Amino acid sequence: MAWISVVTPTYNRPAPLARALTSLTAQEIDADFQVELIVVDNSADSNARDAVTLAAKVSPFPIIYVAETRPGVAHARNAGVAAARGRWVAFLDDDEEADPRWLAALVRIALATGAAAVFGPIEALAEGGREIAAFASYFERRILRPDGADITDLAAYLGTNNSLFDRAACLVGPQPFDPSLNSSGGEDSLVLQKLALSGKQFNFSAQASVVEWVPEPRLTWAYVKKRKFLSGQIRVFVQRMARPRAYGAPVWWMAIGLAQVVIFGVATVVVAPLGGDRRERMAAQLFGGLGKIFWASRFRPALYGKGLVS
Repeated sequence: MAWISVVTPTYNRPAPLARALTSLTAQEIDADFQVELIVVDNSADSNARDAVTLAAKVSPFPIIYVAETRPGVAHARNAGVAAARGRWVAFLDDDEEADPRWLAALVRIALATGAAAVFGPIEALAEGGREIAAFASYFERRILRPDGADITDLAAYLGTNNSLFDRAACLVGPQPFDPSLNSSGGEDSLVLQKLALSGKQFNFSAQASVVEWVPEPRLTWAYVKKRKFLSGQIRVFVQRMARPRAYGAPVWWMAIGLAQVVIFGVATVVVAPLGGDRRERMAAQLFGGLGKIFWASRFRPALYGKGLVS
C-alpha cells in the first residue's frame, strides 16, 4: 500500500483552512493508497489548531498537526515534508479547495507517466461572492495542454500550490525549500528550477482541479502590481540561485524584462485616456518587467509572513 502525504501550510487563516480541510477529508481515493493530511501551523499563537481538531473528528484520513513557529513559507513547507511519510507529497494551499478526485487525478498521472512532479489547474474565485472579473488571470493556472502532457518547459511558471511530488526524486535533504526566501517567496520556484535542470520531468493532470479563493485585500491593482513585480524578480533570481556561475539565463530574463518595460510602458501611456482595467493590465505587465530588471534582494517586497496581504 502506497502512502500519500498532503501538506497544507497555513498562516493566520483558520477559516479558509477549515474549507481546505473539508475538501481534503472528502477526497475519493482508491483503497490501494493510504492518505495522511499534514497541517503546518506557521502562526505564533497556534490559531490553526481548532480547525484541525474539528476536521480530525470527521476525517477518514489521519490529520497531523505540526506547529512551526519560525515565521516563513520555506520553514513551513520544510516542516511539512519532514513530517510526511508518503512516497508522494502533495501540496494544497490553505486558501484552496480541492475537487473530490483531485488527489486521485494527480496520482494517476504520476503512475502513468513516471513524472517526478505533477501539477493541476487552478481556478480563481473571489471570497464573499464578489465578482473576480479582471483579476482572475493573476491567480489562476490555466495550461492548454492535454491530460498527462509533459510541462517541464513551463517550470518557470509553476509553483507548489496544487502539486504532487515523488518525494525521493524531488524533496531530498533536511531543507529542500531555501529558508533565505521565507519572506519573498520563490522557494518553490527554486526547487522546480533545480529539478528541471537535473532532468526531472513534470506532467499535467487536467482533472486535478482546485479553486483558489482570493480575499478582498488582494483584489486591487496595487496588490497585483506588487505581485507581478515579485514574480518578475523570481524569474531571474531563481536562475542565479540554481546556477550561480551561469549568467546567460538571468541576462536573458532581464532582456525580456527590458522589452516588457518598453512595450507595456508605451502601451500604458497610449491607453491611459481610456482608464479602467485596460490601463491597469498594461501597468501590471510593466511592473512584471521592472521586477526582472530590479531583481536584487534589496528590491524585493515581502508577500509572506509580516508582509502577507490578507
